[in-house]
Amino acid sequence: MPVYLRKNVNYTPPSLDQIPVEQEDDYVQDPEQLKDHLPQPYRMLDKVLNKVFEDAWAIIEQRENAALEEARRFKPPQFDYEEAVEPLGGATSINCSSDGKIVFVGLPNGIAVLDSVTRHRICAWEEDKVEIIRLKTYPIAESMHLIVSLDDMGLARLHAFAGERLFLLKLLNEAQEEKSSTRLLIHKCEASAEGEYLGSLVENPTSAEVWLEIYRLPRDEWIQEIEKRLADAQKELEKKEGKSVEEPPTPAATEEGDGDAEQQAPENQPETTPHPPSHPDKAAKFSQISLVMKLKPPPTPTAVEKRGNLAPSIHGACQKVDSGEVIGTGQNHILTTSHLDLRTEIFENNYKHMLDYLPKEEKMIDLIRDVNFHFMTSGRLMHNPQESPNNPGSPTNVAVWWQNSTHLYHYSLFKQAAKDGEMKPDLVWPFTSKITATTMSTDSNLLVIGLASGNIVVWDRYLGMQRGVVNVTTKAAIQQMWFLDPSLCPQDVSNYPPYATKTTAYLLVQSSDGAMFYLMCGAGLPLEPYYVSPPVEKEENMFTRVDPIPGKPELTMVVLKKGTIQIRHTLHGNVLCETKLPPTHQVVTPWDPIITTACRGERLFVRGEAKEEKPAEQEDEKQEPEKQEPQPEVEPVASMMFVFGLKQFAPLEEFMVSERTSVPFTVHTTIDKRVDALMTERIAQQALRKTRMQDRWGLMKEEIWAILQYKEQAERKADQRPVYNYQTVYHYEQTPGSIGWGTALFN
Repeated sequence: MPVYLRKNVNYTPPSLDQIPVEQEDDYVQDPEQLKDHLPQPYRMLDKVLNKVFEDAWAIIEQRENAALEEARRFKPPQFDYEEAVEPLGGATSINCSSDGKIVFVGLPNGIAVLDSVTRHRICAWEEDKVEIIRLKTYPIAESMHLIVSLDDMGLARLHAFAGERLFLLKLLNEAQEEKSSTRLLIHKCEASAEGEYLGSLVENPTSAEVWLEIYRLPRDEWIQEIEKRLADAQKELEKKEGKSVEEPPTPAATEEGDGDAEQQAPENQPETTPHPPSHPDKAAKFSQISLVMKLKPPPTPTAVEKRGNLAPSIHGACQKVDSGEVIGTGQNHILTTSHLDLRTEIFENNYKHMLDYLPKEEKMIDLIRDVNFHFMTSGRLMHNPQESPNNPGSPTNVAVWWQNSTHLYHYSLFKQAAKDGEMKPDLVWPFTSKITATTMSTDSNLLVIGLASGNIVVWDRYLGMQRGVVNVTTKAAIQQMWFLDPSLCPQDVSNYPPYATKTTAYLLVQSSDGAMFYLMCGAGLPLEPYYVSPPVEKEENMFTRVDPIPGKPELTMVVLKKGTIQIRHTLHGNVLCETKLPPTHQVVTPWDPIITTACRGERLFVRGEAKEEKPAEQEDEKQEPEKQEPQPEVEPVASMMFVFGLKQFAPLEEFMVSERTSVPFTVHTTIDKRVDALMTERIAQQALRKTRMQDRWGLMKEEIWAILQYKEQAERKADQRPVYNYQTVYHYEQTPGSIGWGTALFN
C-alpha cells in the first residue's frame, strides 16, 4: 500500500536560534513529554555527562559489593608450623611412601630418607651435581620400596629402600646409550603400582625424536638379592660387634671421642639415628631389566591429512592397510601423495575467491609431546591367557594416550613386536574430542577418560561395559580427576545374598577454569555431576596443586597460585583452615610447589624460601630513621622445610579421629565365591536348627487346632444351608403354559 510522508518535517529538536515562541495553550498529555529535549550542543554534552556518571556509579557499586562480600566471607583460621628443618631447605622434590611412614626427599646432590614421625634422617644416597627434580615411590614388598628418580640432566635412576639402606638398582640411560651413540634424555618415568613394569618417555636430542619405552622389571629377583645383601651385612655387623666386645677401647679414647661428638653436634638439631654410609654396595650389580616394547607417537591430524601412502605399488599399499580386526587409527590408507596433491589443487582452483578468508595456519613450536599411560590387569575387553595364576593382580596390558590425541591405545604386555619393530595396538578407543585427562582406580578395574569438550567417559574394564557418559561442563576442558576412597561414599548394603554385589565411589573432577565437581560412579547409577566450588575468577586464586589427603578422604589439600595452602572439605568445598609460614618466608614456586602429606594425613611437609625485600619498605625505612629503634640484623635462612601437624588443628580433629572400613572400588564375585558364601551361611544357620524345630513343633498344635476350628465352622454352615427339591419334566406338553401357573408344581 502507498505510504505518504510529509515534506520539510524536522524530527530533531530545534537549535537555540530556532526555538518557537511559547503559546499559552501549549501543554502535553503524555507524562513522558514533560521535559523538553535539549537543543544542540547541550544534548550531546548531556549524553556524555550521563555516560560518565553511569560508568562511575557502576564502578562504585562494584567496589562496594566486593567490599561487602569480602566482609561477609568466612576467613579460615591459620595455623603455624610445628618444626622447621634447616638441612632439608634445599629440597628439590619430595614424596611419601604409600603407608605414610617414610619420606623421600630429593636434594641437589642426591636423595635423603626420613622418618615421617621423628623427622630423623635414616639414610642417604649422595652424588655430586645430581639434582633430583622428580621422585616417585612404589611398594614392592613389606618394608621395601622402589624409588624412581629423575634429575635435571634427563637421567633416570632406580633405587630400592630396605633395611634402612638405599640400593642403586639401575641407571636407566645406560641401557639406552648401549643401543645409540648419542646420549638420550628421559622426560618422564613412572612404574606400575607394585613395581612390575616401568615406562619412560625418551628423546633423542640430535634427531628430535620422541618415543615411549616399556620395561619389565625383575622385581622378585631384586627382592631376593636385596634380602641376601642385608643378611650378609647383618652377619658382618655381628662379627664386628663380637670383635669390639673382645677388644674394648680405652676409657680415655672413649671419653675424647664422645666429647668431640658432643661439640660437633649442633644444639638446635635433633639427635639423629646412626645411618649407614651414603654409597652402600656401590659396586654391587643387580638383575637387568628387559625391554618389552617401543611406541612412537602418532602423527598429528594435519600431518595425517598431508601424508600419503609411500608404497611404490598398489599391492604394497594394500599390505599396509589395517586388517579390520580392531578400530584403526586412520594412519594406514591407500591414498597416494599425488592423489592428495591433486585434490588440494582442485579445491584451491574452485575456491580462489574464498581462500583469503580461511584461518591462517599457525606455526607450531616443536615441543616434546607428553604421554600418559596406565598399567592395567586383564579384563573382558582384553583377556590374556598368559596372566600368572599366582599373582592375578599383575598388569597384563598398558593404555597409552599422547598429548593432543583423540585415541586411547591398548597394548598387550605379552605380545611381541612385528619384524619392522612397529607395535600395533590390540584395542583402540576413538573419541570425538581431544583427551585431556585420565585416571584409574587402584584395582585398575575402573578407567575414566576426560575430554576437552567437558565430557567424562566411565568404563568398567573387568565387565567390559561402559558405565556412562556425562557432560560436566560446556565452558572448559577436563584438567584432572581423582578417585576418592569408596568408604567415603554411602554403600547400598542388603541382607541377602550373603555376598557383596556392587559398590560405588566418588570421582573428583577439576576443569581448566578452576571449577570442582564430584559424581558417583556406581554400577546402575546415573552419572550426575555436583558442584564443589565454582569457577575461579581471579588468576591468583587458581589451583596449582590439588591432592586428596591419603587416609582422610574427607580432606583435600589445595595450593593456590598466590602461594596459599588450604585444607578443604572434599565434597562441600569449604575452606577449613590454612597453613601459615613465617612472615620472612613464602612457598617455593607456587605453580609447582614442593609439598607432600605423611603419616596418613597427620603431617604436612612444605618447602619455603626467604622473601625478597621490597623497595617500598626500604624507602620507608630511609624516611623515618629516627622513629625506628636499632635492632640486630638477623638474616633469615634462605630456604627451609616446614612441618605442620595437621592432627593438632582444631577444625580437623573430627576428621582425624574418624575411622573407616576398607571398601573395594568394584566387586565381581565369581561362582565359586558365591557358592562358598551360601554354604557358609547355611552352615552357620545349622546351630539354630534345634531351636527352630522346637518352635515349629510348638506352633504345630496351634495350627492343627485352627484347622479343626475351620472344619467345624464349615460343617455348621453346611447344616444351616436350605434344601431345594426339584421335579423332572418328562413330556414337553407339560410346560408352564399347559399345566397352568396355579398348579402345585409352582406353589
